[in-house]
Amino acid sequence: MPTIFDVINRLDFLRGVPAVYVVLATAVFIITVRDWQLVLLALAGQYLAAGLLFVDVLDPRLAALKVLTGLFVCLILTITAWQTGYGRSPDAVKSSRRNRRQIASYLFRLAAALILLSVIWIASRQSAFMLPNLPVHLSHLNLAVYGLGGLGLLTLALAADPLPAGVGLLMLMTGYELYYSVWEQSTAVLAVLTAVNLILSIVIAYLTQRHHVLHMLSKL
Repeated sequence: MPTIFDVINRLDFLRGVPAVYVVLATAVFIITVRDWQLVLLALAGQYLAAGLLFVDVLDPRLAALKVLTGLFVCLILTITAWQTGYGRSPDAVKSSRRNRRQIASYLFRLAAALILLSVIWIASRQSAFMLPNLPVHLSHLNLAVYGLGGLGLLTLALAADPLPAGVGLLMLMTGYELYYSVWEQSTAVLAVLTAVNLILSIVIAYLTQRHHVLHMLSKL
């Protein structure tokens, strides 16, 4: 059975800048798409790619724990979305007007995400926006941290329900952890951040369930 070090060696071609691109691509996808199954699948992919970035600043075994925590968070949200039927339309037939509104919404979200990403991309390359105390060999994390932070905030701003808002908050949390891990690599801090992520996922699940119940009661 391959060890975590064997897996990292096989994925060496994705480490560094390619992993940053994957993280940002999944973030844009999460903002654009409304299907919860695809969103949570993209979030899982984002955690996997972020794991390769954490390998640059943490012991590989601790980075693997970060990935496992992220995947467990995705599992909690998946079960919640399935239980509440999140995103499922009560109407079997969708009108052409509704389809046009959905397409317009997709295009707006995609445009907003790409514009913000372009601004972040340009700003992250300026020396004035370099994160403090970030080593030169980890300069690619500058774009990743700003990207996760900015796109996470955009996801929060565009969210109308607890689930997508929670996903945006989790993206923001990943960006914060990535930068904080440059400074602090102790297992105690890792345990605290792991607990925070799990608590956040439980709170998001609770609010999603509550929102669903209130929505159903309003129809009675």
